[in-house]
Amino acid sequence: MLALLVLLSLQDAAGRDPDSLLAARRLPEARRAAERLVVQQPSDPHAHLALGWVWHAWPAAGRYRALDEFRTAERLAPAEPAPLWGQVEVGYRLGSDEGEGIARGALLRLLELRPGDRAAWARFLELYHDDAIWRHADRVLALHPDDVAALERRALIAIALEEPERADSLAARVLARRGPHVPAWLVRAEASFQLGRDSAGYAWYDSTLAHADLDSSGAVWANARLIATPNEAARFAATGPDDARRFFLWFWGKRDPNLITPQNERIAEHFRRLAVVRRRFRLLHPLSLYHRSATARSLAPAALPGSPQRFVVVGLGPESGDADDPAGERSIYNQSGLDARGLVWLRHGPPDSRVPQARASVRLPDLPGMSSLDAEAWCYETAGGPVAITFTRATASAGLQLGGDYIFTPTTERQMSDTRRLLESDRTTLGAPLAARVWAAFFRGRTPGRTEVYYRSAPDTAGLALWDERGVAAALASGPGLLRASVPPGRYTFGLDVDSAGVLGRIRGAVTVPHFARAAAPMLSSLILGATDRAGDRNALLAAMPADLVYRTGAPLAAYAEVYGLAADERGVARYVARYRFAPVRSLLARVLGARQPVVVEFTREAPAEDVTVEQLVLEPGRVPPGRYRVTLGVTDAVRNVKSESVAVEITVR
Repeated sequence: MLALLVLLSLQDAAGRDPDSLLAARRLPEARRAAERLVVQQPSDPHAHLALGWVWHAWPAAGRYRALDEFRTAERLAPAEPAPLWGQVEVGYRLGSDEGEGIARGALLRLLELRPGDRAAWARFLELYHDDAIWRHADRVLALHPDDVAALERRALIAIALEEPERADSLAARVLARRGPHVPAWLVRAEASFQLGRDSAGYAWYDSTLAHADLDSSGAVWANARLIATPNEAARFAATGPDDARRFFLWFWGKRDPNLITPQNERIAEHFRRLAVVRRRFRLLHPLSLYHRSATARSLAPAALPGSPQRFVVVGLGPESGDADDPAGERSIYNQSGLDARGLVWLRHGPPDSRVPQARASVRLPDLPGMSSLDAEAWCYETAGGPVAITFTRATASAGLQLGGDYIFTPTTERQMSDTRRLLESDRTTLGAPLAARVWAAFFRGRTPGRTEVYYRSAPDTAGLALWDERGVAAALASGPGLLRASVPPGRYTFGLDVDSAGVLGRIRGAVTVPHFARAAAPMLSSLILGATDRAGDRNALLAAMPADLVYRTGAPLAAYAEVYGLAADERGVARYVARYRFAPVRSLLARVLGARQPVVVEFTREAPAEDVTVEQLVLEPGRVPPGRYRVTLGVTDAVRNVKSESVAVEITVR
């Protein structure tokens, strides 16, 4: 009877046990109940654990008392993870270097107990690491030589320590034990790129992408998201589990800086940048309140008199709508483990110019306790002009004493715009200084519903890609001479890279591939102008058209085009007028003076009415004098009295 009364006094129907009282936020009562448990059962780890959680919830003063109780519980039950998790939570609540040390020590003991604990590993990765910390973690995990999860994590640690040979060996052991595994392939790819073994790196990354649909770990996206645009992040979020591979092929395909080579050099560049930013731009204070509270970040500008409210940029890059942080509490730096400089370096590489003491340059106010060394500015040269970005140490602010990690510190609308632009884009630093000359031609395809596309460039070794509106590569071609593709009509993004003795040229743009369907008026293919004295079929004239569109003075010139949909008269004959016009590209003065009139050649043709009518012309030598010309072909269907005109081709005769 006495035992029953004791039990009822500890846990009755009114919910007087510490856990239920704590859940009801009745802290004083929960504390009294927990303290009573500890007095009655001082050797029971669960009693100390209960009191520890009450103290953890207690305002401010209870954190160290909670830590004492959790450590007592750990001493009484060294094989139990719960007391260690309590210590982790105390560390996170304390923040600062002290809190990180408390949390890190408990997490290392958790990994020693359970090396496969995903939550413990994820929390451990959120904290600061130097070489000594990584090596401590490696020693802990090495206590489990036959555990696959421990091997995998040791491989990641070896990557962080820049020991790629060891990382590759550990990842190979993981694959030998568990078979196909995307994170292990990813490690082997990164290790190979660190070692300069790019061929192996591409092979391992190809294996990674080939099995991306099976990646439940999210490792491929965790790697790619660091350079993704907001639109790409939204697209990935909407991607089904069976479409991940297609997404990543699109993601990297449009970033390929050299379409001539079989490899995508942007992938190797990305992994090499990763090695740099992990070494140079890791967060120094991940548990700073700044990184864990949107409220704290919103208050940061208040410490900077004279600065606009947008002094600290929030909501850019990976932070928006992050699945791991639906409340938006974590900073973009916290989510990546990198400071602001690391985020920019990973996307754009080293700056083209750098101002290490930028305070005078950006005219920030002089603040007590702030050194000019705390601010710097980077500048990138882009096609749209120079883009500048500024950084300041400002995540450990206390009044006007600023320090901690580097963050973005734009102070004007222009700097805000430049910061957003750099965080929503990325670039390759693989140079492409060569200026290429290129032309494209379009003809009705031999397969219904498709259009034949031809590109030729000078220099003539080139690589071509056409990406449709979904980002899927509809066509890929490379090699010397004429490049050909067959695609459905529509809007495409195209890439064309050219190579001359190792010097690269790069063109990116948009193109509309025409649809040569039946219409009320005849339709014309592209106009081909071959440097030859004889007519021929399409392929022969395409091959004879100079890549640079430069023709020799006094040489013959042959024109070729296809006319689609000419009407037939009562005899079944198509009648049309073909008018070739070589209009000089003249200066303003020449146009005013009326010099150099267009060269016009016109014929009336008859041919059997067919779906495709070939229009050809050979101009005798000397008919077109030296100069630059815009050449067009106009066709008037005499049966229906309707006219169509080709897209102009600009040529040079010299």
